[in-house]
Amino acid sequence: MSQKGKRKIPPGPGFDADLEDDAKAGTSSGNNVGNDADNSTPSPEKKSKLAEGNDGKKLQDEKDIVAYLDETFDIRQNFIMLEQPRIAMVKETYPQLFTGKQLVQEFQRIHQIDIDETIRSYCAKYAKGIIEISRGISGSGAILRRAELAKQENVSLAQYWDMVSALCLIPVLLRENLVEMVQEADLRAESIDTQGKVVPTVLCRGGIFNSDEFYLVAEEDLVQEFEEFTLAYAALFACYYVFNMEYPRTLVNSYTFIQREVLDIRESTPIPLPVKHLMNKLQRWRKHNLQE
Repeated sequence: MSQKGKRKIPPGPGFDADLEDDAKAGTSSGNNVGNDADNSTPSPEKKSKLAEGNDGKKLQDEKDIVAYLDETFDIRQNFIMLEQPRIAMVKETYPQLFTGKQLVQEFQRIHQIDIDETIRSYCAKYAKGIIEISRGISGSGAILRRAELAKQENVSLAQYWDMVSALCLIPVLLRENLVEMVQEADLRAESIDTQGKVVPTVLCRGGIFNSDEFYLVAEEDLVQEFEEFTLAYAALFACYYVFNMEYPRTLVNSYTFIQREVLDIRESTPIPLPVKHLMNKLQRWRKHNLQE
């Protein structure tokens, strides 16, 4: 994504202490997810949220919400591009955008790409390749071990856990910091702590591989809650386009890989060498496996 004209986000003051320590134990850039999160995650029923139109009327039907957001898309884009508001201001003006799958649908309005489905389709082809390439790479061990445990507990979800693993391993393979994208929050805490979380981040209540509570936070505010990691991950990336934000300097390779390789969003700027090398490795892996 071209960074010209994008809104810059200052880095937050720090990360969750336990996760940061685990990350440092993996590589100097830090890539491991934490191992000490409480994994006994409850599954409370999620309540559907009502959205209000700017006329004050309740929008209970998803079709009504989609129709309203379609109708106001150009106005909303002009507001975001010209005013460069904080996400909290966008949420106050368009609360409907922060319900259900509307963030990823907003991305689809911008790029005509179903980001959630495209990520899933890419992982169906390349997740095993990402996992195979990552073996032996410093920082990948904790992710791979915990994914294996999750697959042993529920074999029917093996493909899904491969997908989650692959998405977490992208920054590991690019020598960037996973905990700047995804962090594990203390399950015992009464509420999610957004303090210091400036760059868009997914907070998992408990462990990544056994949680059904994922919180997208940015600019020290809760953006939205999700029940699936993959949807939260898609919304995380979508934020940069929906709210016209620059990729963080420390994650530029990871997000560029998702943009150029996973979503095939092209631009005139050269692909960073680490990203290009990983893309080439995966193409060779894919070619080799198709020949077998």
